[in-house]
Amino acid sequence: MSDYLSKLRENGLKVTPKRLAIIDFFAEKNCALTPEEVWVPLKKKFGQLGLPSVYRNLEALADCGILTRIHQFDNKRHYALCPCNPYHNYHIVCSECGKVEQVEDNLLEGLTEVKGFKVLNHFLQLEGICETCEKN
Repeated sequence: MSDYLSKLRENGLKVTPKRLAIIDFFAEKNCALTPEEVWVPLKKKFGQLGLPSVYRNLEALADCGILTRIHQFDNKRHYALCPCNPYHNYHIVCSECGKVEQVEDNLLEGLTEVKGFKVLNHFLQLEGICETCEKN
Protein backbone atom coordinates (compact mmCIF):
# COMPACT_ATOMS: atom_id res chain seq x y z
CA MET A 1 0.00 0.00 0.00
CA SER A 2 2.88 2.39 0.68
CA ASP A 3 3.83 2.34 -3.03
CA TYR A 4 0.33 3.46 -3.92
CA LEU A 5 0.39 6.21 -1.30
CA SER A 6 3.70 7.42 -2.72
CA LYS A 7 2.27 7.45 -6.24
CA LEU A 8 -0.71 9.49 -5.06
CA ARG A 9 1.53 12.06 -3.40
CA GLU A 10 4.02 12.17 -6.29
CA ASN A 11 1.14 13.07 -8.59
CA GLY A 12 -0.25 15.76 -6.31
CA LEU A 13 -3.30 13.74 -5.28
CA LYS A 14 -4.63 13.72 -1.75
CA VAL A 15 -4.75 10.45 0.13
CA THR A 16 -8.46 10.20 0.85
CA PRO A 17 -10.53 7.44 2.46
CA LYS A 18 -12.41 6.93 -0.83
CA ARG A 19 -9.22 6.55 -2.88
CA LEU A 20 -7.80 4.12 -0.33
CA ALA A 21 -11.05 2.14 -0.37
CA ILE A 22 -10.95 1.96 -4.18
CA ILE A 23 -7.34 0.71 -4.15
CA ASP A 24 -8.18 -1.86 -1.44
CA PHE A 25 -11.25 -3.01 -3.38
CA PHE A 26 -9.20 -3.61 -6.53
CA ALA A 27 -6.52 -5.43 -4.52
CA GLU A 28 -9.18 -7.67 -2.97
CA LYS A 29 -10.96 -8.47 -6.26
CA ASN A 30 -7.80 -8.84 -8.41
CA CYS A 31 -9.70 -8.41 -11.68
CA ALA A 32 -10.91 -5.80 -14.14
CA LEU A 33 -13.92 -3.87 -12.85
CA THR A 34 -16.31 -1.29 -14.27
CA PRO A 35 -17.01 1.94 -12.38
CA GLU A 36 -20.45 0.58 -11.48
CA GLU A 37 -18.91 -2.58 -10.00
CA VAL A 38 -16.77 -0.36 -7.78
CA TRP A 39 -19.52 2.11 -6.94
CA VAL A 40 -22.23 -0.30 -5.69
CA PRO A 41 -20.24 -1.86 -2.80
CA LEU A 42 -18.45 1.37 -1.90
CA LYS A 43 -21.62 3.47 -1.69
CA LYS A 44 -22.81 1.03 0.99
CA LYS A 45 -19.63 1.77 2.91
CA PHE A 46 -19.62 5.55 2.42
CA GLY A 47 -23.32 6.30 2.04
CA GLN A 48 -22.90 9.56 0.16
CA LEU A 49 -20.85 8.41 -2.83
CA GLY A 50 -21.97 9.35 -6.31
CA LEU A 51 -21.08 7.49 -9.48
CA PRO A 52 -19.44 10.62 -11.00
CA SER A 53 -17.11 10.75 -7.99
CA VAL A 54 -16.12 7.12 -8.60
CA TYR A 55 -15.44 7.89 -12.28
CA ARG A 56 -13.24 10.88 -11.36
CA ASN A 57 -11.28 8.87 -8.79
CA LEU A 58 -10.78 5.93 -11.16
CA GLU A 59 -9.48 8.26 -13.88
CA ALA A 60 -7.17 10.03 -11.43
CA LEU A 61 -5.82 6.69 -10.20
CA ALA A 62 -5.30 5.55 -13.81
CA ASP A 63 -3.55 8.79 -14.76
CA CYS A 64 -1.05 8.37 -11.93
CA GLY A 65 -0.35 4.70 -12.73
CA ILE A 66 -2.12 2.98 -9.83
CA LEU A 67 -4.87 1.62 -12.07
CA THR A 68 -4.73 0.71 -15.73
CA ARG A 69 -7.52 1.07 -18.24
CA ILE A 70 -8.59 -2.32 -19.60
CA HIS A 71 -10.07 -2.40 -23.07
CA GLN A 72 -13.03 -4.73 -23.52
CA PHE A 73 -15.47 -5.27 -26.38
CA ASP A 74 -18.55 -4.37 -24.32
CA ASN A 75 -17.90 -0.60 -24.74
CA LYS A 76 -17.77 -0.11 -20.96
CA ARG A 77 -14.84 1.31 -19.06
CA HIS A 78 -12.85 -1.24 -17.09
CA TYR A 79 -9.94 -0.73 -14.71
CA ALA A 80 -7.50 -2.97 -12.89
CA LEU A 81 -4.79 -2.49 -10.30
CA CYS A 82 -1.47 -1.89 -12.01
CA PRO A 83 1.88 -2.15 -10.23
CA CYS A 84 3.74 -1.38 -13.46
CA ASN A 85 5.03 1.69 -15.24
CA PRO A 86 2.07 3.67 -16.66
CA TYR A 87 3.92 4.21 -19.96
CA HIS A 88 4.44 0.51 -20.71
CA ASN A 89 1.24 -1.30 -19.87
CA TYR A 90 1.47 -4.93 -20.91
CA HIS A 91 -1.38 -7.05 -19.56
CA ILE A 92 -3.25 -10.27 -20.16
CA VAL A 93 -6.92 -10.39 -19.24
CA CYS A 94 -8.95 -13.54 -18.62
CA SER A 95 -11.99 -13.39 -20.89
CA GLU A 96 -13.98 -15.53 -18.42
CA CYS A 97 -13.38 -14.02 -14.94
CA GLY A 98 -11.68 -10.71 -15.75
CA LYS A 99 -8.45 -11.52 -13.87
CA VAL A 100 -5.62 -9.25 -14.99
CA GLU A 101 -1.93 -10.08 -14.89
CA GLN A 102 1.05 -8.04 -15.98
CA VAL A 103 3.10 -9.41 -18.88
CA GLU A 104 6.77 -9.03 -17.95
CA ASP A 105 8.27 -9.08 -21.44
CA ASN A 106 8.79 -5.72 -23.07
CA LEU A 107 7.68 -6.92 -26.48
CA LEU A 108 7.67 -3.42 -27.95
CA GLU A 109 10.72 -2.02 -26.15
CA GLY A 110 12.81 0.22 -28.35
CA LEU A 111 9.90 1.01 -30.67
CA THR A 112 10.33 4.70 -31.42
CA GLU A 113 8.90 5.14 -34.90
CA VAL A 114 6.24 3.44 -37.03
CA LYS A 115 5.53 4.46 -40.65
CA GLY A 116 6.86 7.96 -40.09
CA PHE A 117 5.08 8.44 -36.75
CA LYS A 118 7.13 9.17 -33.64
CA VAL A 119 5.82 6.78 -30.95
CA LEU A 120 4.96 8.69 -27.77
CA ASN A 121 3.17 5.98 -25.81
CA HIS A 122 1.84 2.46 -26.23
CA PHE A 123 0.14 -0.38 -24.40
CA LEU A 124 -0.25 -4.07 -25.04
CA GLN A 125 -3.19 -6.11 -23.85
CA LEU A 126 -3.62 -9.80 -24.51
CA GLU A 127 -6.77 -11.80 -23.89
CA GLY A 128 -6.86 -15.41 -22.79
CA ILE A 129 -8.27 -17.82 -20.23
CA CYS A 130 -6.60 -18.13 -16.81
CA GLU A 131 -5.67 -21.53 -15.37
CA THR A 132 -8.56 -21.50 -12.88
CA CYS A 133 -11.20 -20.84 -15.55
CA GLU A 134 -9.66 -23.32 -17.96
CA LYS A 135 -9.95 -26.09 -15.34
CA ASN A 136 -13.66 -25.34 -14.75
